[in-house]
Order: sequence, then structure tokens, then C-alpha cells
Amino acid sequence: MTFSFVAILAAATIAVAVPASAQSITEKAERDEVALVSKNDPVMAAAMTKARATLPDFLKIAAAPPAKTEAFAVKVAIREGANAEYFWIIPFEPKGDAFTGKLDNTPRLVRNTKMGDTLNFTKAEIVDWMYMDNGAMKGNHTACALMKKATQKDRDAFKKRFGLDCDL
Repeated sequence: MTFSFVAILAAATIAVAVPASAQSITEKAERDEVALVSKNDPVMAAAMTKARATLPDFLKIAAAPPAKTEAFAVKVAIREGANAEYFWIIPFEPKGDAFTGKLDNTPRLVRNTKMGDTLNFTKAEIVDWMYMDNGAMKGNHTACALMKKATQKDRDAFKKRFGLDCDL
């Protein structure tokens, strides 16, 4: 299973390629589109805080993955001028006190990187994490933040398609 579909979905970005009302959250995820989120959105900030608080546990699981787990990914921001775009990095691995990994999304806003580039980043730069556990998505707190503003129909479709169960 490829995980580019979650790509920029849960990104808190500044620009959006298609008007937000034109697509459901599931459609955006499947098309690797961005989701527009205010820089100061309290729901997204809380999601990133939760992801950072649970990051040590995630990193332990990623270091010694249990059976039927796969697609361990972390999300980091790439900045260009005043713009920031958030990307999933998969695969990633520790490199000394930092990490290295491959950008798994197509940039829509920033132009100083491209899909497949190898990035170096610190633990402090990680804003979210996710992995698949026997077909169910775990983590992806930023997607859960987006789900809070989605319709029940969209939330149900996303859960059915990706197996992400958010506590809403």
C-alpha cells in the first residue's frame, strides 16, 4: 500500500490548489492535495502538541516494529520565505541526534524541494507521526484535527478508506 495519499492532507499549509469546498477530505487525501489551515488554528495546534507528546512512544514502536505494522512516517515543515508546507517523510531513520528521510509528497507551495528529496531534520521539527497497524492508520493527529471540521459523511468516508479512528 502506498501512503502518498495521506500526503498533504493533514498539512497545515498556507495555500490550496483546489477550493476547499470542491473536494471532501477523502478526495483531497487521494489526490495528494493540500488542506488550508490557518497558521493560528487552535485545533491544529492541539493536534500537533498531542503528536509531539506521544512521539517518544511512536519512535520506540518504529525502532522495533511489531508484526503487521508498516509505513512509519513523520511530518515536518519545509519553509520558504514566509510560507510553510508540511510533508510526510517516509521512510525515515535516526542519524545521530537527528533523522533523515524521503519527502513523500509533491510540494504545492514551496519550491525549494521536490518529492523524493532526502531531508535531514531534528526531533523538535516533527509535528506529527503515523503508521499502519494491520490495515488501520494510527496517529495522524493532524488529519484528526481536519476531521473535526468535516461533515459526518466525510468523517465516515475517511475512516472507511484509511482506517483512521479519531476521538471526535
